[in-house]
Amino acid sequence: MLGSSYTPQTPYIERREAQGLFAQLLDQKSSYRVLNIYGRSGRGKSRLMSYLSKRYLEDSSDTIHLSIDFEDRLLHKPMSAIMHIAKAIESKYDVNFITLWKAYAQLWKKRYEHSPILYAADLPYYQEIQELIKPKKRSGVLTIAKDLFGTKLAKELELLQKMDTKDIETKLYQFFAADLRNIIKSQKFKDAVLIFENLDTLQEYNHATPCAKDAWIRDLITYLGKDVLVAITSCEALEWQKCNSTWRSVVNSSELAIFTKKEALRYLTLAGIKEKSIQDAIVLNAGGEPFILDLARIAYKEREMRAPVVKQDIFDAFFATVDEQLLRLLKVLAYTRFFSKELILQLVRQFAIGLDKNSIEKLLGYHFVKRIGVNKYALDNRLKDIIVAREVEVERIEYRAFLFSYYENILQRLDEKRVKSRPHLVDEAIEEAWYYLNLINSEPLVHFEWLDYYIDKFFMYAAWEPFLDRYHLIVPKLEKAKDATSQFKLINLYNNLAGLYESLGDTKQSKEYYNRVVKLSRPIALSA
Repeated sequence: MLGSSYTPQTPYIERREAQGLFAQLLDQKSSYRVLNIYGRSGRGKSRLMSYLSKRYLEDSSDTIHLSIDFEDRLLHKPMSAIMHIAKAIESKYDVNFITLWKAYAQLWKKRYEHSPILYAADLPYYQEIQELIKPKKRSGVLTIAKDLFGTKLAKELELLQKMDTKDIETKLYQFFAADLRNIIKSQKFKDAVLIFENLDTLQEYNHATPCAKDAWIRDLITYLGKDVLVAITSCEALEWQKCNSTWRSVVNSSELAIFTKKEALRYLTLAGIKEKSIQDAIVLNAGGEPFILDLARIAYKEREMRAPVVKQDIFDAFFATVDEQLLRLLKVLAYTRFFSKELILQLVRQFAIGLDKNSIEKLLGYHFVKRIGVNKYALDNRLKDIIVAREVEVERIEYRAFLFSYYENILQRLDEKRVKSRPHLVDEAIEEAWYYLNLINSEPLVHFEWLDYYIDKFFMYAAWEPFLDRYHLIVPKLEKAKDATSQFKLINLYNNLAGLYESLGDTKQSKEYYNRVVKLSRPIALSA
């Protein structure tokens, strides 16, 4: 059972109060320590976490600390995230998550021993697995596996050999936590802190239930126990108590304060907006929200306008101020979940938007454009909502159709060499193309045919996992349809799932779907 010395929530928490709460949790090691600082964009959550890291952690040689930003989409998959965290801690502190890596190697042994992958160098994290065994030259997977597992492993690792890959994957959090606790104890570290930023971005992916999107983080915290302080930032408060009521007394959750009237007036003055009546009207309608104040700064600094009477007047003033061509680009970008400079250039060409590279760089410098990775950006979600609400349906369809074709073209250009050098491209391009496909076409048969085509294309590159979740989303839709075409496609889908799980070493799931194929095929055979 989880336990915590829970601190009652307050409506808002000032930066200084948040600092005090963080320091308090650092000193408290008698129970679970989970801190959730939340608030809409512009409140300064990232700046606060950066300050706390610098103030309490960076100069502390006896505290392991790592910040993980979920704006990096490569970390949206639980296994990728946990292995990334382990690798980053190993590199930063010269330690070794030996049990985790052995479990991970066992997972990949089971996945690849019957797969079309021919060389061990094709394995994810091959270098890390290679370090556990004798150096070899481009050995086959089976040879690597025999060398690796010839030695006697710990009892819990031996049990993995009898498990399916899905069960092994869920145990990775347990092995990670065990290794981290051992590292803290054996290396004489005093504490460990994990900072998870922008947890809301995990909602972008399709999940069976609302609780599923961050279930692995709750599992990880449960295994870590009181040994690790976990700080989480999000736009909205965590609602883990809806998944399990026990979390209500575990998470210390507080909303980061908005600007006070004095702070907002000072912000506008420094931005060059000095007319008192304009300032007062903006502050009244912005409600202290930094995002709205920033739009007002852009709008009212550039030109003289009447004072806003309602909040919408600030938005209208912003759109009236922004360059017409830049506004055309923003209208399309509002339908993206993220974008790169390459995508911007494609949009400029496709929709004949009159912007040069200097104008594009100016756009990327606005506060409402967030940098979320190397050459990756995203518009503030609230600006997206405001823009989309102003658009007509015809334009929405046109923009989404183009974005779908953009990611389809990326998929078409991917070959074996590109997949092996940048394997994340498959998952990313499939995820985005799938997202836009669902927006422009709701027909499950179309979704199945699309997935079927690309699984044939990427199966030999071992890019299987991106398809599993999507297949599972189609299953209930095809199961509801009783027409012959849907039933035939459902048999194919079950057969594909059985093959995918077999390739991933999950014999239990594979048998289940093969049995479904047999059961569903009988009526069709009898009616033929």
